Amino acid sequence: MEQNTSFNGSSEDYYDEEELLHELNEFDKKHDIAASLFIWVISAIEIPIMILTLVALCALIKSQRSAPVFVIHLILSDLIQIICIIMKTIDFTPEVYIGFKLYIFFRAYHYSLIAGVYFMACVAFERYLLVSHPIWYKSHHSLKVSCVISVIIWFVPLIFVDIDFDSLSFGYVKRSIGCFIPYPIIILCFVGTRRGLSHAISLTSLKRRLILGSLFLVLLTYTFLILPFVILDFIVTTFPKLKYSLLFDKVFFFSKHLLYLNPLADCLLYLFMRPDAGDLMKSVRCCCRTDTHQNSTHSRDEHSRDSRATFACCVSVQNPASRSQTACSSV
Repeated sequence: MEQNTSFNGSSEDYYDEEELLHELNEFDKKHDIAASLFIWVISAIEIPIMILTLVALCALIKSQRSAPVFVIHLILSDLIQIICIIMKTIDFTPEVYIGFKLYIFFRAYHYSLIAGVYFMACVAFERYLLVSHPIWYKSHHSLKVSCVISVIIWFVPLIFVDIDFDSLSFGYVKRSIGCFIPYPIIILCFVGTRRGLSHAISLTSLKRRLILGSLFLVLLTYTFLILPFVILDFIVTTFPKLKYSLLFDKVFFFSKHLLYLNPLADCLLYLFMRPDAGDLMKSVRCCCRTDTHQNSTHSRDEHSRDSRATFACCVSVQNPASRSQTACSSV
């Protein structure tokens, strides 16, 4: 009896594992189709926007002599990520080279992702210096310094590379740590900038809003688009059995595709770098005010019409004789 129960128990476990593997395989097939469709749609939207944003940012450097260099390199890293994602979905190589192709684009994607996160931290730190230490920032800030720092940032992901005998790869733990390090820097810069704006007398209220808005956008983008993937990537290394959980696989799939929306959010930083950003904000605010004013006047007119109609009805109900007299007089 004990042998039969143990045999039955092992067979039930075997069938459960088979069902789980079958469900995971089915989900992977659906995942591949949905991922390819999503990647092609989002890339068709993001690539033209990123190219236009890069051209506009380069024009800002020529015209204003300002230096949105970190934003330019951030969007360049986003562009590399989108290209790597597209190339992973195209099977134009023979089967022998498919693994090698996936390996190269997979590593290039994570390399540019880590570099982009550090460029986000550079944007936040630059805004913090502009508010908290404006004199030092104006005396030491230049286009050459920003370019040198950007070149250094492109080599930062090499710190988190696992060097094997035949390849370079990013381990799950090192990749998660490398992506997470800039997050406390972004939070501290946001808090410090918000405190420093109350003491910044030389900045106008519009300039303060633009600085705080750009920092808030960076913090929001990282928190909702990048941080879920970083946390789940670290959880996979801590609990390897979760790889065989269908629920975790679905959540990880969702977080990975949230990450693909990051380049589109980074392009919004250009709006805060424009010289006429204040005029844009004023025009949007005026449009909102006119819309609300028109809606309020329209509702007021309708309310006055309804009140007049109800008043007339009440008068006619209370004085029926007046209606007969008016009718007789009209005859």
